[in-house]
Order: sequence, then structure tokens, then C-alpha cells
Amino acid sequence: MNKIINKEHFSEKVFKLEIEAPLIARSRKAGHFVIVRVGEKGERMPLTIAGADLNKGTITLVVQEVGLSSTKLCNLEVGEYITDVVGPLGQATHIENFGTVVCAGGGVGIAPLLPIVQALKAAGNKVITVLAGRTKELIILEKEMRESSDEVIIMTDDGSYGNKGVVTVGVEEVLLREKVDKCFTIGPAVMMKFVSLLTKKYEVPTEASLNTIMVDGTGMCGACRVTVGGKTKFVCVDGPEFDAHQVDFDGMIKRMSAFKDAEKEEIKKLGSPKCEITKSQHAEDRTAPWREELRKSMKAKERTDISRVHMNELDPEYRSHNREEVNQGLTMEQAQQEAKRCLDCVNPGCITGCPVEINIPKFIKNIERGEVLEAARTLKETSALPAVCGRVCPQEKQCESKCIYVQKMNKKLLPLVT
Repeated sequence: MNKIINKEHFSEKVFKLEIEAPLIARSRKAGHFVIVRVGEKGERMPLTIAGADLNKGTITLVVQEVGLSSTKLCNLEVGEYITDVVGPLGQATHIENFGTVVCAGGGVGIAPLLPIVQALKAAGNKVITVLAGRTKELIILEKEMRESSDEVIIMTDDGSYGNKGVVTVGVEEVLLREKVDKCFTIGPAVMMKFVSLLTKKYEVPTEASLNTIMVDGTGMCGACRVTVGGKTKFVCVDGPEFDAHQVDFDGMIKRMSAFKDAEKEEIKKLGSPKCEITKSQHAEDRTAPWREELRKSMKAKERTDISRVHMNELDPEYRSHNREEVNQGLTMEQAQQEAKRCLDCVNPGCITGCPVEINIPKFIKNIERGEVLEAARTLKETSALPAVCGRVCPQEKQCESKCIYVQKMNKKLLPLVT
């Protein structure tokens, strides 16, 4: 667990947190990020490191309240602890003396831009920084940016501070007056897209730090994949910085907006007794006529006597040379046979063992009766990324460990749960 040492309120929904993390502080470089988790069942959030203090053994993160998880993090106070902070992750920014460099940051993207600006200045570059926000309140870290920049240009949408206009207006002002050798941009995806289009027009090499959805942060799940130069890249291990002129921003923006509705629903759960709601819902679902009919179709002893169906896997030698799926899955017949092993317990431990509290018995029983789409809908009720979760979840420590098969019968679990 990592203690919050200091907390600063930048604006209504933007906070600066200084966190104890001596090992990360010692090894981090500009461009690195961490994965943060609040609560034992919390979502994993990628946050770029905005700074570090070696003497204090701390790192700095700037967080904006957007969804449930970021709100929970922002609600923590000085002296409280973040459950997990893992890092540094990703590839560090390539720093050298390029010559004249423009650094364009928007909103909370200004924070991860700061260590890059500092590193570029230390390498001997002329650094011109363009900071943009909707209003004056959203221009953050201006003092720190001025300390490491030769010039700082402020842009606000409403003209309440600096110059009125968007970030590209400030960037083009520089491009028109002098030769620029390199550009770095961090901010909302749509902002980086238009900075990239602008610098491509002026033939200025540009790096964009991408902020895609992530789950594990180590390249296993593929949730953060983007198309760069026509090839699939993983932001967490290949990035987060890429040649902006090669990034498919439109595809990236579509993927990032896929879960907006789910985020809105999740934020409503802040402070709600979710586990009790889940248990109540399970009790209601369990009394559905089709569920009762399935339970009556076989005795419990008959179900527990069914041998486990083993999922086919690729040969270890073959899969060690490619990125194909290890598990080849079950046929429908195998899946239904395996589903019959589930006893559809009154008080299922598997639900409370699941970090996102999926109604696992309902999912399995839908498989047993051949309703695959209903099973899929059950997963989507509580998990926005079920396919990803299924690949990276340590189920043997979570739902499986709470199942009656393990708790009282000392038997192996259903591969359907995995």
C-alpha cells in the first residue's frame, strides 16, 4: 500500500497527489506510467508519472475525476493509502538535443508533459511550451513549466487567460515564425490528432503520448491496442509514445468511447452497497422458472459426479513462438456438459470472490440451457471488458477459491468460470 503524502486541488475535478513510492521514484524516467488500484476489488487505472522526489521517495500523479475509479482515488485524503501502485511501466521518452522543440499539452495532459519538458531542457534544447485548457482554472503547473521552458504560450477556449483559441493556434504561431525540429503532444485524443495533422503539414516530427484503456499494463490483455503505421501496437509495452503521424487516431477514439455509457452507470454506484445488491439480484434470478427447472432436472450428486471437461490448449512448443490464444476453448457440447457441474448454490461464494461480482451461476446456467447470448449479457451486466478479464484474471485466487467444489469437496473447478 502507498501512502498519500500531499494533496493539492487544481480545479473542481483535478487533483495533484504526492504518493510514497521510493522504488518507483528511483527508477522512473520521463514518459513512464504506473497502474493504480483503489480497494481490493478496484479497477486498474494507468496514470503517467508527473514527477518524482528522490529525497522523499515520492512520485506525483495528477488525476481528473472522470468515472467511478478516478473519483474514488480523488476522494482519498492525505494520510490514507492507495491499495496498489505498480510501475514504472512503458517505454521512457527518447530524449536528445533535437534543437528547437514544441511541447503541446492540454488539460490534465499538461502534467505528464512536465517531466518531458524538464528532460528536454536539461538536454540542451530550446523548449517552447504551449498549454491549453477550456478555462483559466484548467491551466495547471504553469509555474513549473516556465522554469524549464524558454517560452510558454497559454491558450484558453474562452479567452479567460492567455490567448483565446485552441492548442493548435498556439502551435502554429510558433511553426510560422521559426524552424521547429521536434514536437511532443499530450492531452485528449482529439487534441493530439489535430496537433499531429498540423505538424504533418509543416513536416515536423511529432511524438504523441497515448492514453488508451488499459487493464494489466504488461501487454497480456490487448485492451490498449492501437494501429500505428498499419500495425497493431500495445500502448502499455510499446508506448505510450508513438510517431503521431502514424497513429490511427480515429480508430483509437472509437475504442475509447465504447464504454462511456458503462462509465456513467458505474459512477452511480459510488457509495452503494454493491455486494448486497448483487446477492439480492442473484436470489431473484435463481427463482426464475427456467433455473428451477434446470435444478430439478438432475440431482446434486449426479452433478458432482460428472468428470471435469479439460479445455484444449495449444502445444507449448508451438505457442512459445507466436501470440495465438493458449486456450482453444470448449465446444458447445463440452460447455453444456461442464455447466451441469454447477450446483446453482443459494449463497454462491463465486460471486463475492469475483472482483466485479459477475453473477457467475446465472452465466453458467444460461450456458447449460444453450442460451449463449443471454450468458454474454450476464457478463456485460457488471464487466465492460469480459474477454480481457477472462485472459488476465487470477481466478484460482478469486471466484474459484470461494466455490463449494474447493471449499467442501476438494475438487477442481469449472473451466467455464475461467
